[in-house]
Amino acid sequence: MIVNKFLKTLTAAFVLLCIGSASFNAFAQNVPTKVIYFLAGPKDHAGEEGSGRHETRRDLLVMQHCIDSISNATGVKIITKFSYKRTALDIEDLKGVDAIIVECSAEGSSKERAHPLFPPSGDNTRTYDKPTLAYLAQLDSLHKAGMGIMVLHWGITTTNQKATQYYLSWFGSASLSGYTRNPLGYWAVSPIEAAKNHPILRGVGPFNYKDEIFSRMVVNPGDPYRTDLLTGTIEKSNQGNSEPLGIATAYDKNGARGVLWGGMDYHSALKNENYRRFVLNAILWTAGIDVPKGGVKSTARQLQLSEDKPDNFDKLKPEGFVLK
Repeated sequence: MIVNKFLKTLTAAFVLLCIGSASFNAFAQNVPTKVIYFLAGPKDHAGEEGSGRHETRRDLLVMQHCIDSISNATGVKIITKFSYKRTALDIEDLKGVDAIIVECSAEGSSKERAHPLFPPSGDNTRTYDKPTLAYLAQLDSLHKAGMGIMVLHWGITTTNQKATQYYLSWFGSASLSGYTRNPLGYWAVSPIEAAKNHPILRGVGPFNYKDEIFSRMVVNPGDPYRTDLLTGTIEKSNQGNSEPLGIATAYDKNGARGVLWGGMDYHSALKNENYRRFVLNAILWTAGIDVPKGGVKSTARQLQLSEDKPDNFDKLKPEGFVLK
């Protein structure tokens, strides 16, 4: 009798264990997977790699590491990919991707390939050849189907008119020669009060740091899909004094998300916690991932992250300016 009771108890426990295991497996299978693809254009100016500026590859590797090691993102499995100097007009490697994060020079800055998404314009800045147009149409279709696009630093600048049209569609804003500015110096950056409830600004406070920020973009006034996120002031710069500038925007049109961030010149800026949290929050949001309350928790202590290196622009630091 005792043996039978023991066997019944053991059987019941085994059944419960199997049910629990099945439930866990079912839950694990239902956790959504998000793929984030980091695309770095060539480091084609501001010195050799390791100079501390325009570190396209190193910047994105640090951000990839931070995304891979997030400690407070739940309910999602994040997979990251990385590519340096992508040149092929290959739509296949973008399929199944939830967000592409691009840091590069302007698409028209060189006769060589500078932008992971666009080829150089050559002598024709109005459009592209037929194969390129077909590829861009497929890229645009992926975006409209939900693949987010985030572009950093000089990559926000377009010279080819067709590329500019795509930027206006993806981001609700575009650069304009003679209007868009890129002051380099010591910036005081603050979240815009009207946007304080946007997920990208969770846990992001004001910060002061050194950067070259491409800013003052052309936008459609009152565009309901665009949110201006940050404003920046710069007392002294290589372009003189400046009025407060809008320096970052988020765009969400029917689930197709885009972010333009004109900063990310100085590699050491990633040591600034508010700066880094802003960028990482933006990456998650672009991929359609819920930004954790309080923002992404991460560190940037690994890879090639280095301290700020003195340069000729240090003389632009205003008296009493505190990096924070």
